[in-house]
Amino acid sequence: MKYYRLWVIAFLLKFIGSAWDASYHFKYLFEEYSIPHIVNTLGFVLGGYLLLQEWRRPQYMDRFSRNLITIGYVLFLIGIPLDFTYHIAYGIDLTTWSPTHFIYYIGTSIMIFGVWRGYYLFTRDVLPTWKSMHTWFGMFQLECLMFPNMQQENGAISYDQYIHGKSIASQEILELISDPASQIFGGIPEWVYPIYSVLMVALLTVLIIRIFQEFTIPVMAAALYILLRIIGKATFLAVGYPTSYVPITLLLIPLLYLLFKKTNWLAGLTGGIAYFLSLFAIHKSGILITPPLELWEIVPVALVGVLVPIIIPVVKFLPLPKKEKQIV
Repeated sequence: MKYYRLWVIAFLLKFIGSAWDASYHFKYLFEEYSIPHIVNTLGFVLGGYLLLQEWRRPQYMDRFSRNLITIGYVLFLIGIPLDFTYHIAYGIDLTTWSPTHFIYYIGTSIMIFGVWRGYYLFTRDVLPTWKSMHTWFGMFQLECLMFPNMQQENGAISYDQYIHGKSIASQEILELISDPASQIFGGIPEWVYPIYSVLMVALLTVLIIRIFQEFTIPVMAAALYILLRIIGKATFLAVGYPTSYVPITLLLIPLLYLLFKKTNWLAGLTGGIAYFLSLFAIHKSGILITPPLELWEIVPVALVGVLVPIIIPVVKFLPLPKKEKQIV
């Protein structure tokens, strides 16, 4: 198990580095050797070392899982020169939604899936529960899927500071943003935020339930993600870095599946609506600074919530081996 615990540390370093990097770039311009990049790289290197050990002497993974991780690493490495080239061609941008950034996300997601699959097979005789590392890997996958949304979560607070004359961004950043609203939100339409959130969280939730036959893992993975985001926000606030809105209402999506104990359209509908209405209430009340929202967005949010649990069962999964009811 030590091998997979080291993978958790590797992904945790990438989690910290990525969150720090998102905050960093709302204060300072792009730098290749910033501390957030170094922390992220440490996680990447630790994972690379673990992967190399498995290539040299296979012990803890099947070949397919190991190859998946390798593909993820190769994609991530390809993304590095492409991202530099993109910035040279189009200048410095403040968005997490650039094409080259998505190469990073896809590569990282494949890495996580490969390690998670390896862990699942390595513990094939143990019933998957939220008390195991499945929750950690589920959380890392959720963080990878949700990372693009930090553009609007950081942007909401940074824009509020900007319009009230309290911006903590460097002078270089302030000179860069000719259209503050567009630049700070990365040019992403406001309706993308709630729709993308429901789509990604619902997809991950339903897939976890389908594969592991366990409703608590996605709930605890989302709770762990929110807890770590809150810790990160508090830390950034304490040291004077830009903070972000923490998407606390995301927890309602997997929670409604748990309450219904089914992956059906009703659980998806109520989860999506509960997420959006609670977020909209927070937005309108001004208790927290959230990304901008409009009430009409509840319609596509509800539609996505309904469709995900309907479409996913169409995808055929290989039958899973029966497991002894042991908990570790």
